[in-house]
Amino acid sequence: MWVASLAAACGGSSGEAPQDALNFQDAPAAGDSPIIGDCPVFPANHIFNTQIGALPVDSHSADYIATIGSGRLHLDLGQTVDPTSSEYYGIPYNAVHGQAFQWPTGKYAAVDTADYDWHPAEESDCGNASHAVVSPCTNDPVLPIPATPLVEGGINTTPAQQPDGDFHVLIVDSDSCLLWETYHSYKTNGTWNIFGSAEWDLRSNKLRTADWTSADAAGFPIMPLLLKASEASSGTIKHALRFTMTSSKIAPRYVWPARHSTASTDSAAHPPMGQLFRLKASFTIPASANTQAKAILQAMKTYGMYVADGGSNWYVSGEPSADWQDDTFTAVQAVTGDQFEAVDLTPITGKSGFDPNSGAVP
Repeated sequence: MWVASLAAACGGSSGEAPQDALNFQDAPAAGDSPIIGDCPVFPANHIFNTQIGALPVDSHSADYIATIGSGRLHLDLGQTVDPTSSEYYGIPYNAVHGQAFQWPTGKYAAVDTADYDWHPAEESDCGNASHAVVSPCTNDPVLPIPATPLVEGGINTTPAQQPDGDFHVLIVDSDSCLLWETYHSYKTNGTWNIFGSAEWDLRSNKLRTADWTSADAAGFPIMPLLLKASEASSGTIKHALRFTMTSSKIAPRYVWPARHSTASTDSAAHPPMGQLFRLKASFTIPASANTQAKAILQAMKTYGMYVADGGSNWYVSGEPSADWQDDTFTAVQAVTGDQFEAVDLTPITGKSGFDPNSGAVP
């Protein structure tokens, strides 16, 4: 198994004893990736689907944790599934059959981002009339947005009155196994206005073009890193997670597998975009925690979570679902940031056969 070979490769590499791989779940086997809309969510050897418990601690870990702070985790998701409700929290996703309807044509436009110093089409993917991927997008974006999609924060038809939401739209096209994600998405006079769109082949390990953003500041896909109620309720989450931290404390650089960063004041104590963190092996998952909470906390140990965007510190992203249980929030949000440590990925990035443009672990 890859974990066993990695543990051997990591021994003594950083002066830190590697965490005991036996404390962690079995790594996904071939064909054991998460499934959404009949599609695998990246191959089993993608870094998001790979155990990282045996990797060494990053030498800057203590400084990074001090920068982010020791505040409590926050589950950035909710139990309300009515998109019109003010209590609709989380990032939903859509699974569609892209061949079953005509894709709408949108615009790269946004009320509150008109003075940005870059043009979203330059780092965006879109489709065309034949549903072929166009990258970079050289035309008004044609995207598989269904008639009534689930949108983060709900569908906003009055952007001038509420211009600051992220309004992500995440779409898995089950016919092609392509993932499409848009940012700042709202309708004006019946046309979808968005400020950036990105596409991933869920059957491939290919990352976005270097230095390209996505609907996420790190150039990551959002959907694969979300907490999902069905996975947590099953007792096992087999992928990494995403979280946010204060933008001004993220270094203006990125590390693999991220592809993009935002500008801020550089400091050796500031983690780069895409930095991976995990719950320490010494953290004991409470025996009293429910199945969902145990699955979430174990995933934070086994697969970790990545700095994906600026926002509130230690906010862990997930979908809105009526299946989230009250006790899940209680248990997970009792955990503090000082229970985490930064992970050193150089045993992977330094291996023979490593490709920085791929999410595959050699």
